[in-house]
Amino acid sequence: MVKVLNPRYSLPGRKHFTATAVPKLYNEVRDTIRQELSLISKDAISVTTDCWTSIANTPYITITVHFITSEWALKSACLACAHFDDDHNGKNIAEVSRSILNDWGIDVQNIMSITTDNGSNILKSIEELNLENAHISCFAQNINIGVNHSLDIPVLKRAIARLKKLQNAFAMSWKMKRDLHIEPKSYYKWR
Repeated sequence: MVKVLNPRYSLPGRKHFTATAVPKLYNEVRDTIRQELSLISKDAISVTTDCWTSIANTPYITITVHFITSEWALKSACLACAHFDDDHNGKNIAEVSRSILNDWGIDVQNIMSITTDNGSNILKSIEELNLENAHISCFAQNINIGVNHSLDIPVLKRAIARLKKLQNAFAMSWKMKRDLHIEPKSYYKWR
């Protein structure tokens, strides 16, 4: 279609995007974030970080920074989502975190708060970075842990098992499904 409209126009290919367009966009976004971070008070930066292994069994580390601009707008920026092939021990996580933050001009000692999960390796890295007083445990993970622990209470386990049996009975019986849709008054008259 493009050749019919303008035969002299050459569509950009994969190499253009991988070698030119995407790196240019990356540098523009990186410069904008650096500019915003340079305007922030050095001790008014919060960080979240996590390490995980993908479904393809590839290890990663992510560091996100959070700050409030002079116009009181809350901003967040992912500083790194990088392949992390070293052992996920506290020392290595601390070294990589310090390196990523330094690349962005952030001194670790100026971090106001850091939010992480409760993994022993992450907690050890917080200790290595001397950020114990700035550490905030992830609220969502704590709620998840609490809910999972509550589901292990024997009385709840039995109730859930019975509900699952009931649900399975309705799922497997077309007669039960049909009877479930009968109006309650007519159902009781019928019984």
